[in-house]
Amino acid sequence: MFIRKTKKTDLKNGQVCFLFQLVESIRTERGPRQNIILNLGTDLELDVVETKILANRIEEIITNQDSFLPPCERIERLAQHFSAKILALQSQSVAPVIKINNAQKEVEFHTIDINSIEHENARTVGLEHLLLHSIEQLKLTETLRSLGLDSRKIAIAIGSICARAIAPNSERGSLDWLQNQSGLGELLGYNFQETSLTQFYRISDILLRNKDAIENHLIATQNQIFHRVSSLILYDLTNTYMEGQARDNPKACYGHSKEKRTDCPLVTIGLAVDEYGFLLKSEFLPGNVSEPRSLKQAISSLMDPEQLFQPTILMDAGIATDENLQWLKQNKFSYIVSARQDAPFPRTDEELEVVSETGVKAAILHCDTSEDTWLYCESPAKEATATQMKTAFQTRFEKDLENICKGIGGKQKKSYVKVVERIGRLKEKHKRISSCYEINVTPSADGKMAIGCAWRRLEEKLGEKLTGNYYLRTNISNMPAQQLWSLYQTIRTVEDAFRFMKSSLGMRPIFHQKEARVDGHLWITVLAYSIIHNLLHQLRHQGLRLEWETIHAQMQNRIRVTMQARTKEEKVIRIRTTTKPEVDHNKIYEKLHMSSAIHRTTKSIV
Repeated sequence: MFIRKTKKTDLKNGQVCFLFQLVESIRTERGPRQNIILNLGTDLELDVVETKILANRIEEIITNQDSFLPPCERIERLAQHFSAKILALQSQSVAPVIKINNAQKEVEFHTIDINSIEHENARTVGLEHLLLHSIEQLKLTETLRSLGLDSRKIAIAIGSICARAIAPNSERGSLDWLQNQSGLGELLGYNFQETSLTQFYRISDILLRNKDAIENHLIATQNQIFHRVSSLILYDLTNTYMEGQARDNPKACYGHSKEKRTDCPLVTIGLAVDEYGFLLKSEFLPGNVSEPRSLKQAISSLMDPEQLFQPTILMDAGIATDENLQWLKQNKFSYIVSARQDAPFPRTDEELEVVSETGVKAAILHCDTSEDTWLYCESPAKEATATQMKTAFQTRFEKDLENICKGIGGKQKKSYVKVVERIGRLKEKHKRISSCYEINVTPSADGKMAIGCAWRRLEEKLGEKLTGNYYLRTNISNMPAQQLWSLYQTIRTVEDAFRFMKSSLGMRPIFHQKEARVDGHLWITVLAYSIIHNLLHQLRHQGLRLEWETIHAQMQNRIRVTMQARTKEEKVIRIRTTTKPEVDHNKIYEKLHMSSAIHRTTKSIV
């Protein structure tokens, strides 16, 4: 084999370029001829010596020979890349074995040297196969094609989403996973080795520009698959932190971090899902956004003027301001919200009824000064957790107070102003419990020094802090306590979605610095969540309740691998196939009503 450099002229624009071709010399009845094995492209930046080394190495790989002098890493990568293309072109599908009257059809035997058997090019395909099934169900490929994406861009888009779902990482890490670990490209019929990092970033931009169209398609398709219309909208916000200063991103702001990373700029994610956890609306907001202000924009985009009944809105206390509740009433929405503030009347001795298997008790309360209904709840689990938290807060706060008091009145005098400032900082640090204490610092006669410090607990206030009691507020007037409480508990669905995206889909931290890159990163994460949730919901509907982490662990050992061996005729036979499914795999395939076969088996003899 050798590499031939051929001069080509574009007939349209007259530009001259050089085409590199891998060629072999063969003998024919008409004499020696040159056979083009593979076109290597126009950007093969190698000198004459390097092209000869590359051609020799490709031949060694194809014929399964060891290299006497291993080439440099760059040439080795090129040789592996081009030899894989050649073997793919030479491979032919192996017909499945079919039994007819206990006789097998399409049987083929070869005598091989068992000591020459080797396995190579192992790539994972188990999880990729499941995600492609979900993508096909959601008709995402058709949507991307209707938005003007060609086959190459669609493959890269699906690759970026699947990489986020299976091996969360940066764009560079995701592309490396697609090129060197995953068999997704083989399943899609696309070679990710030909994809650059710039192309990967551009696909993120394209997906973000078409965000609304893709969201609307997912909603319509999911409703069609499961024959349902959402009766609840669960809305909540969370934020995630970023590495670096992100000065080019106006959304990167400092605020209250859910992960306690107040040292990093934040960006906020608003998510509206239905009662089953399916995506309805997502938005990406500044990190210091006020939670109440985001509700109207998100819900307004979901309002359907042709729908007779509007869904019920469920949201947390931070978003349930009086202004938002009034807006929901004006637009004829029902709502059930958490109310951190007390009801507009003191707690009465209403008879409580048990509303859950965990022992939660509740009673419906009414008030003449409010149109809403209030549900008073007492939770033993919350009470136990609150007691532990309160004890821990008390211990830490009182220990720090004692340290301050011990430092006053000794040989070293303490400034009164400094002591008061120190106590102020301590109260701010422990603000959830510090209001339940009375602290007095005694100044000296001239008021400059602190000569004493005393504190005491305010037991009455302490008893009101961190209890297992809470209120729900609703404008639904004809629903029993048990149903009201159960409906509100579905708010955990959106909280679980946020938790899943942060823990399993690598949403934090974000390493991008530009706004479009950050929004694209978050949008791909939301798409990965939607595709995975479609699978999990179907499995749960079939009685198989598995977490994604469990499925990930079970399916990762389904791989495609090439077995090669030397035959008696001194040829090399290669068979590329997928490992057989195991019991856990078949259980998942059965519940999803999908085939366990992953791609075809191919063979080549060189």
